[in-house]
Amino acid sequence: MSKFCQVTRKTNIFGKQISHSNKKSRRIFKANIFRKRLFIINKNKWITIFLSNKGLKTLNKNFFKSKNIYLYEK
Repeated sequence: MSKFCQVTRKTNIFGKQISHSNKKSRRIFKANIFRKRLFIINKNKWITIFLSNKGLKTLNKNFFKSKNIYLYEK
């Protein structure tokens, strides 16, 4: 399974690395993706999802205020 944010669909992008002498080589810009465990109170169930920082901010802003989801922090 490839890593991408399941909220914002953010993933790796491709580009070029340019040296001082203007040589160009291919590189990958990796997204800041990490795993988080969420507890859904209505279903009494733990789920693990991949999130980016922007996706975590979106969840904090929209879904955690409804008190149906609990974020597990280690």
